[in-house]
Amino acid sequence: MSSKSADRSDTKSFHRMKTPKSGDTLTDRYIESSWERCRDRYKISEHVDVELVALTDSEIKEHQGPLEKLLNDSVEVFDKIRTLSKHSGYTVLITNEEGVAVKSFAESSVGHDLVAKGLRQGTLWSESIVGTNGVGTCLTECSPVTVYAEEHYGSNLQGFSCSAAPLISPDGTPFGAIDASTFATGNRLGQALALNMVCETADEIEAIVFKDAYVNQRVISFSVSPVVSITKALVAVNESGTIVAATTPILLTLGCRDRYEIVGKKFQDIFDLSFEQLESAGSGAVEHYMQVMGKPYKFHASLLQNTAYSVQKSQPRIATSRPLTVESSVPTDTPLVLAAGKEPALLRQATRCQKIVNKGISILLQGETGTGKEVWARALHQSSNRADKPFITLNCAAIPESLIESELFGYGAGTFTGGLKTGKVGKIQASDGGTLFLDEIGDMPLELQASLLRVLAESEIIPLGEHEPVPVSLNVICATHRDLKEYVARGEFREDLYYRIGGFQVSLPSLRQRSDQQVIIDKVLSGLCLDEGEAETVDIDQKAMDILTAYSWPGNIRQLKNVLQYALCMKEGDIICVEDLPDEVFSNEERLLNEQELNSNTPPLRVLSISSESGNLSEKEALENILEQHRWVVTRAAKAMGVSRSTLHRKIKKYGLLSEDQLSDH
Repeated sequence: MSSKSADRSDTKSFHRMKTPKSGDTLTDRYIESSWERCRDRYKISEHVDVELVALTDSEIKEHQGPLEKLLNDSVEVFDKIRTLSKHSGYTVLITNEEGVAVKSFAESSVGHDLVAKGLRQGTLWSESIVGTNGVGTCLTECSPVTVYAEEHYGSNLQGFSCSAAPLISPDGTPFGAIDASTFATGNRLGQALALNMVCETADEIEAIVFKDAYVNQRVISFSVSPVVSITKALVAVNESGTIVAATTPILLTLGCRDRYEIVGKKFQDIFDLSFEQLESAGSGAVEHYMQVMGKPYKFHASLLQNTAYSVQKSQPRIATSRPLTVESSVPTDTPLVLAAGKEPALLRQATRCQKIVNKGISILLQGETGTGKEVWARALHQSSNRADKPFITLNCAAIPESLIESELFGYGAGTFTGGLKTGKVGKIQASDGGTLFLDEIGDMPLELQASLLRVLAESEIIPLGEHEPVPVSLNVICATHRDLKEYVARGEFREDLYYRIGGFQVSLPSLRQRSDQQVIIDKVLSGLCLDEGEAETVDIDQKAMDILTAYSWPGNIRQLKNVLQYALCMKEGDIICVEDLPDEVFSNEERLLNEQELNSNTPPLRVLSISSESGNLSEKEALENILEQHRWVVTRAAKAMGVSRSTLHRKIKKYGLLSEDQLSDH
């Protein structure tokens, strides 16, 4: 799956219905950007015919595999666009994320002529291969686009008019495109109909995939009419009431320019609507008003019937595991599937990776810091036929630039003053027959990138100070949190190396994006308990779990591990409570609590009870007694008093009891 975000709500809202004016050839920014890429990045000559690449039947079948379920589930949707294309003279192409046409519809006489010209199943429409075109430019820009006549880069494509929209997966990334093409004749305004047609179809397909992916979550649909039974505006909400995903139409409706304006936030906070209201409506819809971009907006919301969720929500929290939704041809106990957890997007990635892991295709892992890229790389290695060979890692950002070359290639005896007398075997040679994991590949120096590219191409290395090449059997997995395409455009990363290492790209979602947060938290906690020799099973109470699942987790799973380690140190007994969590996860809740307490002239209930039980002691004296009982450990004293740590710190400061640097939060 492409790593580039398809969070296209901003571009889609401005460009989906845009009708370029006649004569504005190459003035649209998408077309201009595409021509620049064709000329400067892809090195495609201008004003020449481009080669249309046609795949073999076996290659087509291989590319159809990952989309087979989608093609079956969306038959009714495709039938509608198929009928429209038949009567309007269009050829419709369904492609994967690489631009390979895995399905085509061409049933009119015009459609047959278009097929003869190359618009058919099995053709490759990647922008880097055939230049500016509907499918390729749509996938590159992650936005609907029309490419009309002379806007095509290749001379032999300038007789076409193509409109395409990306197909969006539940995690917000594109997994393909749908394109409607015809001959460019007359006024290009007519292509607005085709653009609208592919966008509507793309939204319907997105909704189908979305509901399938979140079958074990509460899915809420929105429409402008109570009689509309099929809607494409959907959100998925987890057990704690947090929005975990949303489709493009609802983002457009709310005017969101970014998915995370609502994902990761409480459903009731965004929509001012409770689940009790939705559930009371049964299979009907709730009429509701809310403010959208400063104006009142009326909509009808329905809670989609979900058997899996209604059964699951009556079970205890510890028993919320859901059955894996991977293809039946892939075992459900492989390291890859186990690494994917219960996240639908990652389970699909695991399925794809399992199919290619032994095919010699290079894999590039992309994701924010702390999302578990090394865990995924190890799972790839352990799921391959190299599992019994070494797994060697090198973090390109953690080693000084002057040492990376010797770390990678090694050196011969006597090469360096102060080096090992016998020389040193480099990481590449050490991984011979196994797997080399290059983490943060985006931080590798440019001059070393050229050397790595040569090694990947020739499968041999020459250690520093040596002259004879050493053959190696290479399997390289790379990872980065950087946007390598942007680095390539800026000249900071070699384009040829990018395409060499990025044969298949895996996008690892951040923790805030994952619908299985609770499963991840339980899994990390169990691992920590095992590592620290906890005799009893440690659980997390529901309020603490709600706070953890609502937090944005900028440091992802790595930060989660640190938070849970802290909580294990602070807990009393075998349950982690709210008071055991560090301040960093309370950003929103603590602010609200502090405001409520600051606006009240009455001390907290527990503080009042302390004062009354202590005779005529003042609040200051009562606080001193409690703090002394707990050896001036603020966390424990606050827990005993039933107040937040920030509240206790404020009262300590108010009465001048002790300087802040003398207090302990541990």
